[in-house]
Amino acid sequence: MTAPPFCYWHEGINFWETDCGNFYGSLIYFCSFYLIITYIVRNLLVAIIMENFSLFYSSEEDALLSYADIRNFQLVWNMVDIEQKGYIPVRRVKFLLRLLKGRLEVDPNKDRLLFKHMCYEMERLHNGDDVSFHDVL
Repeated sequence: MTAPPFCYWHEGINFWETDCGNFYGSLIYFCSFYLIITYIVRNLLVAIIMENFSLFYSSEEDALLSYADIRNFQLVWNMVDIEQKGYIPVRRVKFLLRLLKGRLEVDPNKDRLLFKHMCYEMERLHNGDDVSFHDVL
């Protein structure tokens, strides 16, 4: 805020004709702006979190993934990831995909092309290195 002597001010001049600021007005403006922006950002964050929960943890049949699907994937992953480090070699992805059941199941006999494509993509993206839990999911 600009105050005298750094602004144009003299006795008898109207407040609207100066370039001096108002201390209390600026304080009220700053505090109200801060509170409103904080409220808006917090509501956006809560909305994003609620949307993600409704997307992944819904029990409806039309949901993308249910909690049971993610839990099933986690159990199969724990069987394949013997050392429990969160990463498996790319060559073990085929074995993992064969063990999956439910909505995440990829049958190598029925969906042969899809099965090969998924294995190829994992090998291509990770160059024969280890893949993580989230990359495969």
